Amino acid sequence: MATSPTSADGFTPLTVTAIEHDTDDSVVVTFDRGDQRLRFEHGQHLTLRREFDGVELRRSYSICSRAPDGPLRIAMRRVPGGVFSTWASTELRVGDQIDALPPIGNFTHRIDPSIGRSYTALAAGSGITPILSIVSTILAAEPESRVSLVYVNRTSRSAMLLDELQDVRDRHLGRLSIAFAFTREETAGDLLSGRPDRDRIERWIETGLLPADADHAFLCGPLELTNDARAALIEAGLPGDHVHREIFTTKQQGTATLAPQEITEESVAVATGRATLHGRTSTFDLYEGDSVLDAVQRVRPDAPFSCRSGVCSTCQAVVREGAVEMAVNYGLSADEVARGYVLTCQSQPTTPTIDVDYDA
Repeated sequence: MATSPTSADGFTPLTVTAIEHDTDDSVVVTFDRGDQRLRFEHGQHLTLRREFDGVELRRSYSICSRAPDGPLRIAMRRVPGGVFSTWASTELRVGDQIDALPPIGNFTHRIDPSIGRSYTALAAGSGITPILSIVSTILAAEPESRVSLVYVNRTSRSAMLLDELQDVRDRHLGRLSIAFAFTREETAGDLLSGRPDRDRIERWIETGLLPADADHAFLCGPLELTNDARAALIEAGLPGDHVHREIFTTKQQGTATLAPQEITEESVAVATGRATLHGRTSTFDLYEGDSVLDAVQRVRPDAPFSCRSGVCSTCQAVVREGAVEMAVNYGLSADEVARGYVLTCQSQPTTPTIDVDYDA
C-alpha cells in the first residue's frame, strides 16, 4: 500500500499496521512504508504530529528497525502526564493515520561491508530504540563486525525491546555481547547494580564490558550518563570523533519555546532575515528574544521543528549569510557545525541580517 501524498509542510500521513505492548508502559508501533521517501538510516528518528483539543503537538521517536529495508517501526515509553505517549499507548489503533516528517537524524555512521570493525554501545531505558536499529544494521551489513552493548534499566521488568534484542543476538551468534545493568535491582555482582556514575563506567571499560579499543561507540540515554561515558571512553583512548551520542532528555529547559512570541505595535525588530524552505524564499524580522525558528515561523508556519530544545535536529538549516549563536547544541556533529549547519530553535543572530537554508 502506498502512503498518502506529502503535504506542503513536508508531512506524510502514515498508516499504523501493527501495535505491540512491549512493557507495562511502552508500545511498539509499525507503519506502512510504501512511500520510499521514508527510507531511513540506522539511528534516525521520525517526527510525528497530532492535534489534541485544537493544539498541535510534535514528538520525535527513534526508529528501532534494521536499516534500510526493515519495517518502519518506533518504540515509545509512556511519560507520566505525557499527552502524546499516553494517547499512543492507550488509544492508537491499527488502521489509524499519523502525520510524519521524513526520517532524519545524525546519530549514524557510514556502513562498510568490506571490513570487520568492533563497536561499543551504551543504552539507557528508551535509549535502546535507536541503539537496536544501529546494532541490528551493523551486524547484518558488516558480516565481520562485532558489538558490545551495555543496556541500563531500572529493573528487568522495565527493559524495552528485550525479545528483539535476543532475536538479533541469536541471528548473529557470537558477534553481539549484551550486559544488563539495573539501577534498582540487584545482579550477581555490584558491577552491574546501582547508578552508573563515572567510576562505574570506568570499571565497565576496564573489564571489557564497554570496550574503549573499539572503532566506534554509540551512546544513547540521559545527558549526564552520556557525558560521563563519552568522557571516560575518550580518556581511555577512543577518538572523540568516533564517539556518537544522542540524548533523550535535557536539563536546558529554559532554552525551549512553545511558540513564537506575540508581536505588537511597540515591538522593535533587532535583525532581518531570509529563509529558503521547500524551494521558496521568504523574508522575516527577528525581535528581542526570538530564536531564528520563532521568527521564521511567523511567515512560514511550515518550518520544521519538534523538540524546540536543541536535541532532535529537526529544525536544522545552513547559514548562508550572516552569523548566529546557538544557546545549546545536542543534535549536530562538529563536522555539521563546521559546514554551517545550525539548530534554528537555539539560534539568535549576531549580525544585522541572516540568510538560512532549510533545504540544504
